[in-house]
This record gives sequence, structure tokens and C-alpha cells, in this order.
Amino acid sequence: MQSDATVESTFLRILDRIVQVSQWVAYLALWVMGGLLLYDVLMRNVLNMTSDWSLDVVQLVQVLLAFAAATPVLKSGGHISMEALTSISSKSLQRKMRMLSNALCIFGCFWMVALSWHTFKRSYQISEQAYGIALPLYPWKFLVPLCFLILALQFFRALAVDFHSKK
Repeated sequence: MQSDATVESTFLRILDRIVQVSQWVAYLALWVMGGLLLYDVLMRNVLNMTSDWSLDVVQLVQVLLAFAAATPVLKSGGHISMEALTSISSKSLQRKMRMLSNALCIFGCFWMVALSWHTFKRSYQISEQAYGIALPLYPWKFLVPLCFLILALQFFRALAVDFHSKK
């Protein structure tokens, strides 16, 4: 039987890999968006032709970028936070406030998983497609609950770190 430390270490390694994959997906999405926008501009301005599909795909890739980048940004501490109140508090109170914030964010993420799962399920049931092209939307709508779940796990990790620290 595995010890608690081994299970925790395995969980953290798996979460780190998931976050790393999410980061690379976000980078790829950024490059795809740039390429598609460049393609659209060249088609419109150089060849005087319009592409009906490129801006639709750019919008879908933008959703992917936003949700895939959220977890790596949280892990690296790059998110925007309001620290006016916490900066004048004691270290102990700062830790407790971070723990409360992380717990609330976990709850919010799981709530969004539930709401967005319903949206994905409905999109899948009706075989929803993009307006301009015959591109199914349900895979894109699946990304929302998936990314919120990964974000919730990262908030849980931050909560666990604060819970185990005695500072």
C-alpha cells in the first residue's frame, strides 16, 4: 500500500504535467490565432477575397486560449490580485485570507464546471455547429468544464500548500 506522501507526490507530478500541457496548448492557440488572422488579412487585402470561416475559428481558438492559459497563469502567480488589505495584515492573517480565497475559488470553479457541463451536454445532444461553417461546437464547449476542473485542482493545491505551512 502506498504512503500518503507517495500519493501526494504522484498527484502533484500529474497536476504539474497537466498544467504544463495546458500552457503549451495556450501557446499553440496563440500562434494559431495569429496565423489565422494573418491569413484573413492577406486574403482580404492582397487577394481581395474573403474567408467566411477564419474569424469563426479564431473566436473558438480564443476561447481555448483564455481557458487553457488560466491555470498556468495561476500557478506562476501571474494573476491580478488586490493586495491593499492583505499587505497591511500579519503573515498569519494573510495566509488565512489566501486560504479563504482559494476555498471560494475552488467552489466557484466547481460551480462553473457544473454549469458549463450542462452547456456542453446540450450542445452535444443537438449536434450544435458554428454559424459560418459546419464545425461542431461541442468539443470547444467541453474545454470550458475541463479547464475549470484543472483550475480548481490548482486552487486546491495552493490551498493545501497554505494549509500545511505554519507561517
